[in-house]
Amino acid sequence: MDMLEEELRRAIESFNKRSDTDERLRAELEGKTRAVFIELTDAEGYHFTLRESKIHDFGRGALPSPDIHITTDSATLEALMKRQMGPMKALVTKRLRLTKISMEDLATVRKFF
Repeated sequence: MDMLEEELRRAIESFNKRSDTDERLRAELEGKTRAVFIELTDAEGYHFTLRESKIHDFGRGALPSPDIHITTDSATLEALMKRQMGPMKALVTKRLRLTKISMEDLATVRKFF
């Protein structure tokens, strides 16, 4: 397991713990099921599923038809995970691209980063 994967796993664990204790977050995510693919331009990507207010099924590789498709490079994703860069800055500087995403899903993605 590489450092980026470890960072993602920690972030997922933290997100899921927050979901256990934060009623407001749970309420915002209630009823949402989204397949997410993080495509890395310089490495193999990652995928996971958001369901039941938590992140499940984390793994490497692509998804055939994700609900949310995020494209970035490893350095930007790592900076996002370590909170050295915010998601809005990454979007504005075009280091992060989101496709197949609604405004509601954009708000959901921001909760993860």
